Order: sequence, then structure tokens, then C-alpha cells
Amino acid sequence: MRHYSIKTWLTRGTYPRLFLPVVGIIVVVSLVRYNLMFTTELQEAVEHQQAQVQVTGHYLLPLLVRASANGTQAELQAMLEKELRFNPEIQSLQWIQREQPLHASASGLARSQVPSWFTELAALKPLGGDFAQQLPDGSHVQLVVVVGTAQALEQVWRTIGTQMRISALNIFAILFVLAVLLRANARMLNRLNHATERFRAGALNTRMVEEGTLEVRAVAQTFNGMAAQVQHLVKSLQTTQTDLEEQLHFTRQLINALPLPVFVRDNDGTCLGVNRAWEEFFSTPADAMVGARLSSDFVALPHEREGRQLRPLSRKDNEVLVKAGAYDLREMAYFKAPFTLMDGSEGGTIGALVDITDRKIAQEALQEEKERAEVTLSSIADGVITTNLHGYIESLNEAAQFLTGYAEHQALGHPLNAVFQLDPQSKALPHGLTVAKLHLCTSPIQAINQLLLHHAGERYAIEFTAAPIRKSDGTAMGCVLVFRDVTETRDLQQKISWQARHDALTGLNNRDALAQRLTHAMHQARQESSLLAVCLLDLNNFQEINDRYGNRVGDRLLKEVALRLQGFVADPGDAARLGGDEFVVLLRGMQSTAEIQHQLLELLEQLAQPYAIDDLLLGSCASAGVVVYPMDDASPDTLLRHADQAMYQAKQTGRGMHIFDTQQDQEVHTRYNRLAVMSQALHQSEFRLYYQPKVNLRTGAVVGAEALLRWQHPEQGLLAPGEFLPLMEHSDLIVETGEWVLHQALAQLQTWVRQGLRWVVSVNIAARHFHRVDFVDRLRGLLACYPQAPAHLLELEILESAILQDIPHMRQVMQGCQALGVCFALDDFGTGFSSLSYLKRLPAETIKIDRMFVDGILDDAEDITLVSAIVALAKAFERSVIAEGVETSAQASKLLALGCELGQGYGIARPMPPEAIVGWAAAYGKTFTAPANA
Repeated sequence: MRHYSIKTWLTRGTYPRLFLPVVGIIVVVSLVRYNLMFTTELQEAVEHQQAQVQVTGHYLLPLLVRASANGTQAELQAMLEKELRFNPEIQSLQWIQREQPLHASASGLARSQVPSWFTELAALKPLGGDFAQQLPDGSHVQLVVVVGTAQALEQVWRTIGTQMRISALNIFAILFVLAVLLRANARMLNRLNHATERFRAGALNTRMVEEGTLEVRAVAQTFNGMAAQVQHLVKSLQTTQTDLEEQLHFTRQLINALPLPVFVRDNDGTCLGVNRAWEEFFSTPADAMVGARLSSDFVALPHEREGRQLRPLSRKDNEVLVKAGAYDLREMAYFKAPFTLMDGSEGGTIGALVDITDRKIAQEALQEEKERAEVTLSSIADGVITTNLHGYIESLNEAAQFLTGYAEHQALGHPLNAVFQLDPQSKALPHGLTVAKLHLCTSPIQAINQLLLHHAGERYAIEFTAAPIRKSDGTAMGCVLVFRDVTETRDLQQKISWQARHDALTGLNNRDALAQRLTHAMHQARQESSLLAVCLLDLNNFQEINDRYGNRVGDRLLKEVALRLQGFVADPGDAARLGGDEFVVLLRGMQSTAEIQHQLLELLEQLAQPYAIDDLLLGSCASAGVVVYPMDDASPDTLLRHADQAMYQAKQTGRGMHIFDTQQDQEVHTRYNRLAVMSQALHQSEFRLYYQPKVNLRTGAVVGAEALLRWQHPEQGLLAPGEFLPLMEHSDLIVETGEWVLHQALAQLQTWVRQGLRWVVSVNIAARHFHRVDFVDRLRGLLACYPQAPAHLLELEILESAILQDIPHMRQVMQGCQALGVCFALDDFGTGFSSLSYLKRLPAETIKIDRMFVDGILDDAEDITLVSAIVALAKAFERSVIAEGVETSAQASKLLALGCELGQGYGIARPMPPEAIVGWAAAYGKTFTAPANA
């Protein structure tokens, strides 16, 4: 008995192949059906549990309330147990009154008929519900009802189990019918396979018995007809075989007599024979070729010969490449002719090869040389024109066609001077030559400063070289003209010369030109004994305009400022742009500082006038730093540096103008140095974040922590923020530091969340940082870097004074942050100009009571009133309130009495490293004692 694998069985007919799809469909349909049925039944079971919980709670709670009025604990316990016996679906009941719970649960469950696997798959869980009610005496009672899953699971299992048995019976019937069909198909295939193997073994008279089903009889008839035809064909072939062998023998003798490589093939492309010359040429025995199929009119067409690329040459139809031996490629001429059989029919083709390799190599060398010259001329950027001995154009490359405007077909055969035309303004050619006589030159000539006339009338600045073309014997045969376009080079030189000394946007002098101009002005001031004022100007709100309206409007504004500066100074060269929105103006011939101040005030007034740009009317003012020479007798670079320092002072003081003071320079240097040291500390990871806990004063629960910056100074130790933050608040270093604090706080928040501690982390944001136009986008990017740190657990604390600077802008930024999920707290509330209007307009979730009010809350009536008012405002506007600076338990008790339940301060905990706060929270929860009036 033969055995077949699944793969063999599936490939023996259509029916076996249909078996697996049918089984697959049955499985898929069953899975979908039972999945829907399972889901529906489970949903109904859950809804039944929920209904049972609600019904039990609504009717049992009033009974227990009435019973609890006069009944004893035993009676209540009996009612609970009676309810359990009456309603077996209830798993447990719990009655809580005056913190004395009574609990009743089912003592045992009947043996479940539900299989364990079905119970795990259903994952049905008990459902519970809490029902509470307040008694007349003010106490609360609570009933907890838990409904079990046993009866619900049994109901689901009975429904699904019944359906599974019905489905199993249906599937068995379908598979049985399929198996019967497959068995009949397999028997037919076995009979066909047996007959085929006998026929293949040489039993040409093999036939199949034509009996059985219609399909079986049709297969047997088809096989028998095919076998009869094949048997007849074999006999015919045996009859003609002898004739064919005689003919092939004659053909082989004929081609062996030829000296050229010859092969014979039939019409099907099968090689019938090759002669001895073929065997010698290709070093291949005839036995290896005869019977092989030759699909083309040549033996081989490789793409390379002994490691070098063959260049494509124009070949005749009968010229081919042939590989002779293992490595040698030969160029061959291929000749072929048909031959016929004895009955006159076409029998095939006789082919012969003639070696023409040497001739093709010579042609290839000439072709390569020609193409190399053409490619060289086409690839160079210079125009090249060649003429014959009479001055008529023979060739010109693409560059020459572009520069002259004449295409190749328009220029070939025409005189050189008809295509290569020079403007009369061009410099005269050497030796008195003209373009018409260039072909007569006997030695190379060069010409510069020439203007070439384009066919369309344009002019190109060119320079060219003309040289004679000579044969190998030295006889002249024409000339070659090589010329190049130098228009861009000339224009570029002029442009570079201008750009080297001017600002590309405004056209004012740049820093290099200003340095030369300033040196000359200083020399003139010394000679005339006058004062020279070097004024460095900076637009105060340029960055805001540029960010709001775009770079195009910003560039237009800079151009307008440049025009006003040029109109103000006597010599336009005394105005320069250093870069960005910084300009320098030189005021010459001044006699006193009062005159300098008067002139500069007029300039600042002009610059403060509105600017009309497109349909916008922009207002911008400038700050000016002034240094007076020779009162400040320094080098030009030092004068500019002093003017920059003075301009910085003008910005800091808001006066608009400041004259450099040497004594003040030392203070500025000190400030710059301290900022540099702090910047270095930030980048060398010397800053630390400490966290001060925030707690519920009533319960002692830790609700969050405020991130506070510290500087771990390598020499001075741990520094508080008051020793370094005020200096950096008016520089961009505060923004960079704020970004670092947000990074560290989010990383710590993500760590605490992973530990299961969902504390709110508060971060103080400086006004300069919060007013950045990209603050919301930067915050969005930071939150994306810490996906496990929930945005709603990040709280940004903003000073009340910072908010009052621009309430509409602050509201817009706060709303953008809140859209990301971030919360806000108003810090130091009550110390500024607090009002109901701006509190209503700002969407902060939390208000922080400043420590100055908490300090006097025990003995200062005004502080008590203020705290009470702040708490009342917070409740009225539905805001949370927290007090900072809580130092004593008495202050905490007073705050609770006034309605403030959240606090932080040294009386609770000092700021600590992040790794210490978790242990502190655990210890604080154990030792916390609620205030007396809590």
C-alpha cells in the first residue's frame, strides 16, 4: 500500500485542494459565530449582575436602615445571611454603621458544571456596589453588595455548550461528504498515475479501462487517445531515422572539408554538427556542441575582452563578436545559407565565420580617438571653432554655439567672421589681424578685452586664443579658435569688491569698511581738536516684529532704518551696519558732549517715527551706546566694544541713550564674568534640583513637590538661588537654565510615576523665559521627550509681577500650555496689584499665598484678613490655594481655620535631593499628627 504526504495529496486534483479552504471557512465561520455569541452572552451576564446589584441595594438598604434603628447587631447579621440564602447569586453583603462593619458571605458554592478553561476564558469577575444613606442622627450607613459569577457562567456555558454540540454534528457531516468525494478522486488519480508510469517505461500499448463515473471515463478516453497518437508518432520516427542519419553523415563530411569554422543547425536551432575548423577555433569538441541549442546567429556576445571595455562600433549585420577559447574574443564576419532535405523541404542553416579582428581593432582605435576629441570639446566650457585652410568653419562645440547664437547646421561651411563677430569697441587684435584673417596666422595669438556679438544682439565679454592646425609634415590645414566667456568673472569681481565693504541687505558700510572709516575719523578728530562720537544703535523690539510679521517685514524695517541713518549723517559712509539690528553712526566735528547728546536725541527721535511697510504701520525705537573720542583714547576695536557696553547699559536702564563711563566699564566686566562663570556651571552640570514637599495640612498626605534650583559651587559649596538667579534674570542665560530645569523636573516626574508616586511637580518659570514666542512649542517638545511623565502632573509657577506685564499675551501662552495638559500656579499672590479682573482673565488652577502674609498670620490682623480674602477669592473662582512659608504647627492650624488646606515650608520639610524625598514622605506619613482644630 502506497502512502502519500499531505503535499502530494493536495497536488493530485481539484477536490483535495478544495478540502483545506472548506475546512478553513468552517473554522473561520465557527470562530466568528462563537466569538459573537460568547461576547453577547458575557455582556448579558454582566448586565444581569449589574441589575442584581442595583435591585438588591435599593430594596435591602431601606430594610436595613429601619432595622438598624431598633434592632441589634445579631438581627442585622441574620437579615444579611437570610438575603444570601434567598438570593444565591449574591456572593457577599457588608453593612457598615458607625465604623462597625457586619459581613456576610456565601458559605459555599455548589459544584460548578462549567469547565475551568471556560471560566478562565470568560474572565468574568464579581460585581459590587456601594449604597450609602445618612441617618437622622447625622451618621452615615453603607451597604456593600457583591454579586458572584457562578450562576452567570453556568448560564453562558449552557447556551454555548448546546450550540457547540450542534455545530460539531454539522461539521462532521460536511467533512464526511468531502472525504467520500476525495476518496473517489484519489482512486481515479491512482489509476491514471499507474497507466502513465507504464507508458513512460516503454509500454506504448498501455490503455486505461473506460469504466466508472463520467469524470473517470472522460479521463480514460483522453489518455487512450493520446497514447495511440504517441505510439503512431514513435513508429514514424523510427522509419525516418535511418534516412536522417545518412544525410547527416554526408553533411558532416562536407563541412569538415572547409577551412573556415562552420556549424549546421536545424530549423529548431539545434546544432547538428560542426567541422574540424570550428573545433580548433573554439577548442571545443564536436560532441559538446552537437545536440545543443543555438538560439542566435552567433556563438557569443560578451561585453568585455580581457578586462577592457569594447567600444560600440558600427557593424554590418553579419559582423559579430565571438569568444574563442577561454579568454580570447574575436571579431568575425558571419555568413549563413539555408539547406534543404532530400524531399526539397527546408532543413536548417549552414553557418560560416571569417576572422576580421585585426581590421576591427584598427577601426576601434580610430573611433576611440575621434570620440575622445568630440567628448573633450563638448565637455569643456570654452568655445572651440575649427576652420579649414580657407577660413570656413568645419566644426564648433556646444559652448561655441551658445556664445555665438548659431547652431551647428547654421555655422558649418560659413566664413569665420560671419559667425564669430566682434563688437567694434573691442580691443584691437595683435599684429593688426582681423577675424577674417585668423586662419592665416602662423603662430598662436591671444586676445583679451573683447566683446562678442551674439546672433540675438547680446554682447559677451570674452578672451580668445587662435592657433594654426598642422599636418604631421608641418603643413597648415586650418586654424583652431578657443574663446571663453568672462562676463560673469568681470561682474563678479566688481560685485565682490562692493560686497567686501558693504552690507548686502541695507547697502551701508560693513564692519571692515567701518574700521577704515573710523581710523580716518579718529585721525581727523586729532588734527581738528574736535570730538568724535561713535554711536552703536540697537532696535529694541526688532526680534518681536521679525517673529510676528516674518523675515521679509523685518528686512524691510532694517532697510528703512538704514535710509534714515544715511539721511541723518552728513556723509552716508559714516553709517554702517554691524549685523542683525545693530548699526553704527559716526558723529564728526562735535565740540561738546552736550552737542553729541542733542544730535543723538534727534537721531533717536527720527528712528522712533512709525515705519510704513506694505499695509502695516510699525513702531520701533532704538537704544544707543555712545563713546567719545579722544575722551576715551582707545583703538577702533576697543571703541566699538565700549559703545556696545554703553548700549547694553542703555537697554538695562531704559533711558534710550548712554555715554560710556570708564569706571562703569569695570562693573560691566564683572557682570559679564559672573554670567560666564554661571553659564560654564550650567554646562558642566554644577546645578542641582532640590524638591520641597507640598502636603495636605489636614491629612498629612504629600500632594506634590516644588523644584528649587541650587548651585553646587566647586569652591563655595551649595549656593541658594538668591545668590545667583537675580544676576541672570535679565539675560538669555535664564532661558537656557529654565530649559534645563524643565528637563530635569520631567525626568524626575517620570521616575516617580514609574514608582507609583503621582505627585505634582511645580517649576518656577522666569518672565523672560515665559515671554519667548516659542515657549509653547518648546514645552510640547519637552513633554514628547518624557512620554511617561503625565502633563497634568507638571505645574508651572508664574510670578504675579510677570503676568501684569502683558496679560493678553500671558493668557494666550497659558491657554496654549493648558491645551497640552499642563497646570499653572500664581506665585507670590497678593504682593503685586492683584485684582478681580485679571484673576478672572488668567486661567491659573492654583493660587499661592506669599510667605510674607503667612509670617504674620498669628498676630497681624491685616495678614489674617488678606489670607482670608485670598482663600475666599480662590473658592469663588474655583481655584486651589496653597500657602508657602509654613514654619510652625500653629501657622498650619491657623491656615486650616481660614480654609487653606495645602502648604509648604521649613516647618514641614526643607528642600531636599530627589533621592531623599521618597523616604521622607514615608516617615512623615507615620509621624504626622493632625492639628487640634483639624
